[in-house]
Amino acid sequence: MLANAEQCFLNLEVAKDDPSLIDQIFRLAHSLKGSAKAVGFNAFGDFTHVFESFLLKIQKKEIAVSDSVISLLLECNDFLAHAISSLKGNPMATLEDGELRGRLEDAIAGRMESAPAQVPSDAEFVEDAPVVAFKAEAPKAVPAAGAEKPAAAHDETIRVNLSRIDQLLNSVGELVILQNVMNENRHGVGGALAQKTVVEMGKIIRELQSLSMSLRMLPMKGVFQRMQRIVRDTSKALGKDVELEMVGEETELDKTVIERLSDPLVHLMRNAVDHGVETPEDRLAAGKPPQGRIRLSAVQRANQIVIEIRDDGRGMNPEKLTQKAVEKGVLPAGATLSAEQAYQLIFAPGFSTKEAVTDVSGRGVGMDVVKTNITELQGQIEIESEQGKGSCFRVLLPMTLAIVDAMVIRVGSQKYIIPLAQVTEFFQPDGKSFTSGPMGGEVLNLRGRVMPVFHLGAMLGLKPSTESKETVLTVAGTQGGDFAVCVDEVISQQQVVIKPLGKEVNGLPGIVGASILGDGKAAFILDLCELAKRHRMQKTTKTQMRMLKQEVA
Repeated sequence: MLANAEQCFLNLEVAKDDPSLIDQIFRLAHSLKGSAKAVGFNAFGDFTHVFESFLLKIQKKEIAVSDSVISLLLECNDFLAHAISSLKGNPMATLEDGELRGRLEDAIAGRMESAPAQVPSDAEFVEDAPVVAFKAEAPKAVPAAGAEKPAAAHDETIRVNLSRIDQLLNSVGELVILQNVMNENRHGVGGALAQKTVVEMGKIIRELQSLSMSLRMLPMKGVFQRMQRIVRDTSKALGKDVELEMVGEETELDKTVIERLSDPLVHLMRNAVDHGVETPEDRLAAGKPPQGRIRLSAVQRANQIVIEIRDDGRGMNPEKLTQKAVEKGVLPAGATLSAEQAYQLIFAPGFSTKEAVTDVSGRGVGMDVVKTNITELQGQIEIESEQGKGSCFRVLLPMTLAIVDAMVIRVGSQKYIIPLAQVTEFFQPDGKSFTSGPMGGEVLNLRGRVMPVFHLGAMLGLKPSTESKETVLTVAGTQGGDFAVCVDEVISQQQVVIKPLGKEVNGLPGIVGASILGDGKAAFILDLCELAKRHRMQKTTKTQMRMLKQEVA
C-alpha cells in the first residue's frame, strides 16, 4: 500500500489537478489507518489519522499541491514504511512521531513551511517493550494511478515458498543434464522408436525447463518506480529540473537478478542526474530547454535483458577522462586511449571527475560498484556518449543466473565452458594473423584491429604441451580493450545448467561455476576477462622483477 502511495505522490507532482490521484491516496491512507487500528497498532493509526486530515485538506483544495507538499507527503510515506519495518521486529515498539506530526498539524492549520530538499533520516523508535508474537494479514494493494483495470477473467494465484521453487529448478536442472547425456548417446540406443522417444523427451524437458524458470520471473516495475524517487530526490538536492521517462516496466527478469540489480541502477541514475544533466542555467546557455530528460528503458532481446539509462546532458569528454586518470595514477603519463576505452575509466576504483566530495558523488565508489555488480551477474555494460548531447549507459544481463548460453571448448584433454556473452566471434586463423607486439608477446591483426593474444592453457597455468592456434576466440574486454584467446577446439554451443562451486574451489579467480556436460563429466565455467586481467598482472610483475635483477646486476 505504501509503495502504491509513493507512486501516487510522484504522479501528483506531475498531474497536480488530477482529482482521481487525491481520491486514491485518500483511500490508501484510510485503509492503512483502519488496518493499523484493527491489529492494535494504535499509535500508528493515530499518526495516519493526522496524515489523512492533511490529505483531506489537499482534496478540498484548501492546501495547494506544491514541491513542499509533495516532499512532506514522501517524508510521511518513508516514516510509515520505517514504522512498519520496526513493528515487524517488535509489535510493541513505541512510535516517536512528535516532530513530523507537529509539521503535519502546522500544515493543516495553514502554517506550511518549505520542506527541505532532501528527505530526513529514518524515524526513531523505542523498542524496549516486550515482544508479543502475532501476525497480521497483509492488506491488498491498490493499483497505481493510470494502471489499467484488470480484466474480469484473470489467472488466480497461490503463495509458494521460494525454497520450493528453488528445489523444483534444481530438479529440472538435473533433468536437463540427464537429457543432454541421453541426447549425446542416443545413436547408441537400439531401435528407431527409442531414438525418437529421446528426441521427444528433449522437447518436453525444454518446455518444462522454460516453464519452471518463468516461476522466478518478476516484472521490473518495482525497481523502476524506486528510480523515480531517486531521480526526484537527487535533482532537488542538486537544484536541477529533471524529467524521468520509463519504458518497459513490465519486462520480466529473474528475482535474484532483480534484487542484485537495484544498487547498480541507483548509482547509474544518480550519475545521470549529477554528472549528466546540467543545471537549468547551463542548459539555457547551451540552447537547451531548462528541464533535463532521463530515459530508463528495459527490453528483452533473445535470452538477454537490455536496460538503458539515457540522458540529454553534457556528455563525456574522453580527453578530460584520460587526463584525470593520469592525475590520479590510474594511467601512466602520456597514455593515449580511444573514446570507448576512456569511457571505461569511470569504472576504475577511486576514479571521479568531481573536484569536491558531496553527499551525492565525488568519492569514486559508485561506478566501481556498478561494474563489479554487473560483472557478478554475468552481464556487460556499454557506454555511448556525445559531448553536448548526452550519454547512454547500456546494461546487458542474462534473464536468469541458473542457465547460461555457452560454448564448450577444449584445451589439451580438458573441456571448459565459456559464457557466450563474452565471445564476439571465433575463427580458425592462418599464420599471417599473428605478429610480435611492440612490448613483447603476440598480437592478432583482425581486419585492421590489433589485439593481444593469450593462450588459455597458459592463463590456467597448465603445462604448455602444445601452444595450439587451431581456434581463436575474440573477447569483448573492458578497460584493457578487446583481446584474443587461443584454444584447441570449439566443441559445441549449448545451454548449460550452472552449478555452484564447493568451498574447496569457490573464489578461485576466473572460475565462476561448473556444469555437467553431455558426457556426464564436470567442466568449469570460465570468466575470460578475469583470467586475462590476472595473466596481464602476473606478466607485468615478472617483467618488472627481471628488469630489477638486471639493474642490480
